Amino acid sequence: MDPIDKFLKLYSYKFPKGYPDMNDEQDILLLENILDNIIIAEFEDSGDIPTEIEDIRIKINSHPDYEDKIEAIQNKKSQGIWLYVKDVSKTSRGQRKAVLQDLVDKKLLPDGEIKGGDQEAAFLDTGKYKIVVKGAGSKYSTSVTEKEGLVVAFYNALNQGWNPEASAFNSSNMSSLLESFNETSWESGLGKASNNIKNFIGKFDSSSSDSKAAQTSLNDPLSSALRIYEDYPGKKLIRDGIFDTIRDKATQLTGIPADKWNPGDVYLQISNVNLPPSDSGDVTPWVELNKLFVNDWGSTDAPLVSISLKQEKAQGGKAKSFLQKFKPEQVEGMPPAEYQLNSEELKYNEDQYDEAINSYKVKINNEVNKGEFLYAPGDNPPKLEQKKFKLAAYKALDYLFSYFKDNLDSSPTNALVKMAAYGMSITGVNPTFFKLIGKSNGSVAEIPAKYPAGATAQLTPGTVIEIKDGSKNGSLIISLEVDILNGPEVEKSYQLELVARSNGGKQNTIEIQRAVKK
Repeated sequence: MDPIDKFLKLYSYKFPKGYPDMNDEQDILLLENILDNIIIAEFEDSGDIPTEIEDIRIKINSHPDYEDKIEAIQNKKSQGIWLYVKDVSKTSRGQRKAVLQDLVDKKLLPDGEIKGGDQEAAFLDTGKYKIVVKGAGSKYSTSVTEKEGLVVAFYNALNQGWNPEASAFNSSNMSSLLESFNETSWESGLGKASNNIKNFIGKFDSSSSDSKAAQTSLNDPLSSALRIYEDYPGKKLIRDGIFDTIRDKATQLTGIPADKWNPGDVYLQISNVNLPPSDSGDVTPWVELNKLFVNDWGSTDAPLVSISLKQEKAQGGKAKSFLQKFKPEQVEGMPPAEYQLNSEELKYNEDQYDEAINSYKVKINNEVNKGEFLYAPGDNPPKLEQKKFKLAAYKALDYLFSYFKDNLDSSPTNALVKMAAYGMSITGVNPTFFKLIGKSNGSVAEIPAKYPAGATAQLTPGTVIEIKDGSKNGSLIISLEVDILNGPEVEKSYQLELVARSNGGKQNTIEIQRAVKK
């Protein structure tokens, strides 16, 4: 049997005609998806991974173009440090070299020289390390669209009597469950994302059942769908149409990104949604929009339930747009983008960076209240690139403190609490939303945590904010504990870790790196 016959025999069941019809657009898309993913493995960390390489992982995974793309790192010693990057071909040396070059251009890797690339794989020679980019990720890794879409699709199937059994997806039932799932009309509410789901499901074949990655990719969204179905059967999950209309209007009214007004990834539609009318041509007030959402899980006294979908290892949220929303170019006396590195600072030598960093250390030390802060600045990092990043981190933190002090008559403590709250979508204008965390084993997710409408945040009484200024990296780590308040009542508390850092060029940011519920 030749390779083509073997291929057709293995994958024929995926095509309605038993073979790919090259005149059928859906068959072509499915065929391309199979070919793209037919030779992809799963990778895990291995070897002794140095701290500075771990820092590189954090920096790359925090960059908007490579967010969470590093699947694993393997220390191959004489063969170098191998960075396994998601969505990069395992077989294309040209693509891997292009990604390596892009990481270097974005200053996400240390200074060095790119070598190889002809008869051997390209690598970055830093003098200390040989860094190699490898294609990685399981073919079952899901995008955001696929993760959210699968929850909607599974919920729709459950409404039609699909029965995933008590054991969820496992090695013995995966094929039969997917077959019965595909027999339902699961596309409702998905819009264009339905093609993404079709293509993703198309990745599964007879070899998928024993893959833990395959099982998890299905069980995590199934877990969330089961919780929604158990408490709200027979309704409709949406992520387009009125979903987009409401989000667009909220952005106009609040001036903040839609996902910070309301981080719901999907809305559960309980009844018909009637947008509040505009008065005299005015845009509908955001308060009226908030009334469209229920305030208690299980309630049906409003037409919508806002659900933020998280995987089992969920983070608190991001606050990348927090500094941007202050529009520094509109603040009298402040030059545009004061919290970014300017063109002159980007050309500093080591002595100039040290002088600028030390100046900011004195300023920050004078700004923070010693009773509320623990700030012990360390030595400046030794490398030029790290010094640049450290200056960027200090500029971002100083701008935050200065803006709140000069324009809002508020303290550094309040500035950090507001930023942390913003990262968790506690903005004071948010409707009630629920954070639903799926379980990788497919069991029914726990009752989701409630984030009440108009919620606020405060520093947990007695908390001392710690600003960590290490000498081996270019970031600042800020640890604090905050309470989420519903009126005067504490709903929940979080131990947070914020990081002030550079994105590699002029761009600086402060964001939530870790959030642990207390």
